[in-house]
Amino acid sequence: MVNAKVTLIYRFIIAVLFLASISFSYAVEVKGLYTGKILVTDKSQKTRVKAHKWAIEQVLTKVTGSREILNNKTVQYEIRVKTANYIKSFTFDTDSQNRVFLVDQFDQTKIDALVRKVGASIWGQRRPKAVLWLVLEEGLNRTIVNEQEFQQIAEVINQSSENRGLPLTLPLMDEQDSETVYSSDVWAKFDGVVSKASQRYEAEYFVMARLRAVDNFKEPEYQSGWLLDFSIFKDRRFLTKGTSNGDQFYVLKELVNSLGDYFASQYSVSNQQIKQQNIEFTISNLKSMLDLKLVEKHLTNLPPIKKVYLHEVNADQARFTLWLSGQGLDVIRALSLLPNFERLETQSVSKAPKLSVEQQLDLLTKEYTNSDAEADGTNLDTKQISVLNYQWLNR
Repeated sequence: MVNAKVTLIYRFIIAVLFLASISFSYAVEVKGLYTGKILVTDKSQKTRVKAHKWAIEQVLTKVTGSREILNNKTVQYEIRVKTANYIKSFTFDTDSQNRVFLVDQFDQTKIDALVRKVGASIWGQRRPKAVLWLVLEEGLNRTIVNEQEFQQIAEVINQSSENRGLPLTLPLMDEQDSETVYSSDVWAKFDGVVSKASQRYEAEYFVMARLRAVDNFKEPEYQSGWLLDFSIFKDRRFLTKGTSNGDQFYVLKELVNSLGDYFASQYSVSNQQIKQQNIEFTISNLKSMLDLKLVEKHLTNLPPIKKVYLHEVNADQARFTLWLSGQGLDVIRALSLLPNFERLETQSVSKAPKLSVEQQLDLLTKEYTNSDAEADGTNLDTKQISVLNYQWLNR
């Protein structure tokens, strides 16, 4: 009897340790979303006042994933007049290069309340990871940018990524990378080669970008300076592209901003016109109590979900009610970042061809937006997602 109890306790401890250490390759938890860090020239009150305002702008951009919130008049007023009300604490930090930063810690409750007040989106801590394959053309040479050889460029990219709360990494370009992918592969956008090389970084997305100098006299469509164009891929599927032209630091920052805008548009949770309160969530293929606890933990941590209630467990299936701070579509977007969750088609659409996550999102967006509901005269409440069915893949 004692041995049985010891064995049970041992299994419980192992399960707890596993839960504490588990991580997924498709998304990472971004820390410091409510911390603003601004480079300053001195510690005077005048400098602090300006830096505090820049810091709250930085935090609002990170939390929402979008720079658009800074154009809101209510937000502009709060920044101009009431920034101090949002600050919990601040300090000065000096880095290895003797640069001084003002570091503000903001009140999460107050920041979130402001975001909701103006109907903006909240992007949770779990965010998709991307690897950036950037080729720099200098004369006749083209080189894939990495942190060791291009420290200044890497610093701009890393700092911009931190400012946007974006998990973006540069390739190591060690022996393994050098044998797998060449600068010509990235420049010509051979997505198959780059997709394979990206797998070691456990990133859901990869970006191929080209940076070169341009002369307005030779290419009048551009201003003299630097031209950067990029394309975003998931696996080998092209998603979107963009271009920026200006000085080198500007185009690098715009690259990161464009990536942040795109990912936030896919995954942030909208607070505008929220009418749906809860949905029924069923998940199957649960093999153990550990699986059930993992499912419950992940659901609880999703930004669209305020509360999770377990109704019943029957064989390998569990049924929950999810109280939402968003809509059913937001839950699908959030779950698409977790590889252990696979959405199942309902019986009413089971004969339709199997759709990818992105195709499902496109379809659901058309079905559940206000514009479509108003166009056909249907009440939005009758068209919202009320039931979601998933299976647990236990990867």
